[in-house]
Amino acid sequence: MDIYLRYFIVLIIVVLLTRWLTRKAEWGFSWSQLLIAMAAKVLMGSLYGFVFLRFYGGDDTWFINGDSMNELEKLLTRPAHFFEDVDIFRLVSENGWAGGLAVFQMKMEQALIIKPLAFVNLISGGNYYINVVAFSGISFWGHFWLYQACLAAWPQLKQWLFMLIFLYPPTLFWLSGIRSDAWLFFFFGLLIYIYGKWLARGQAGYLVLTILALAGISFIRAPLVAVIIPSLVAWWLVVKKQKPQVKAFLGVHMIAMVMFFLSGLLPSPLNLPEMVAEKQASFFALEGKTRVSLQKMEPSPASFIKMLPQAADNAFLQPRPWNTSGALQLLMVVQNLVLLGLFLTLIARRYPGRALLAPYPMSALLAYTALLTCLFIGYTIPFPGALVRYRAIPEICLLIWLSLAAAGDKISHYKLINVYKNRGF
Repeated sequence: MDIYLRYFIVLIIVVLLTRWLTRKAEWGFSWSQLLIAMAAKVLMGSLYGFVFLRFYGGDDTWFINGDSMNELEKLLTRPAHFFEDVDIFRLVSENGWAGGLAVFQMKMEQALIIKPLAFVNLISGGNYYINVVAFSGISFWGHFWLYQACLAAWPQLKQWLFMLIFLYPPTLFWLSGIRSDAWLFFFFGLLIYIYGKWLARGQAGYLVLTILALAGISFIRAPLVAVIIPSLVAWWLVVKKQKPQVKAFLGVHMIAMVMFFLSGLLPSPLNLPEMVAEKQASFFALEGKTRVSLQKMEPSPASFIKMLPQAADNAFLQPRPWNTSGALQLLMVVQNLVLLGLFLTLIARRYPGRALLAPYPMSALLAYTALLTCLFIGYTIPFPGALVRYRAIPEICLLIWLSLAAAGDKISHYKLINVYKNRGF
């Protein structure tokens, strides 16, 4: 009985605190939306833990939860040393600048998860399912900020965006477990929301938060920063310099591509093509039950061009329905079919959502970030099981863009979602 009491105490604290923080949301966020969104997060987070414990022996999510108990012990017995593992000055002095910063990045990714959970463990005693509730109070915000940013552009699609961002089962599943992906979405959603605010209002506080969001992303998945910065620059050019959106985004990304390959003339760690090739090699060295056959990359433009069809196939069409292994890979097949169906609809209907998307450079950012991130994943990760988790954030961006682009003004809560209105009520 004690464990259930602790569970409901943490749940009530998380819900009430989240409600208090969202009560004055610019685009509104009702009690019913909060309860639905939080229930979905907690249920999927619990399912995530159960699936990986029952069928995969715990995986990293249970090991991370166990590490948080070690942090609790440190908090109680050696509180002055609680942050010693993320002391950047000590790490740099011991490992040099390059090595120290690399270790600091790794330690920060771990610390973002296990140190907050150390405090929760005072109540939960390390129970995974109670900690999932508390962790949902953090991971919820990535969804919320992305939702608010999208509503600023398309307030008429409130219900559709809520369903996509908060309730789409595959991405919700991968972003609800006790993993760093939830923190990555936290910082990604904050970046999209705050950067738009800074461009609109120019307040220094928004710029500071933008930098903090980029720093948070770099702790967890540094390549995503490199992928998203060109889109941020293009967004700035459209808003501040009144440049045409298509020219701004295409021009900036072409320049970024040239700079990427020119960096191949520089020594490591400034050699970006070499870094991508090394990332692929690090994944090749891992063991996995299901592996996609990928060509070994070389840090040259010719290698990237030659591998492009294979990377796209790996990112969007693997695994094939006939060679899936387990329920999670079968779910990935369904995800791929959804994306493919939206893409084919977009082509068949000749891009009816152009007028809906064109006025908002944020939509171009979502599309470019999703495509480039998926391609990077396709180049480097040969394991469908890992790929689907890494693809969760770009996939939700791609779903938003593709659904609006393919459906146009038909995707409205007045015409499509509100069934009572359709029936004449």
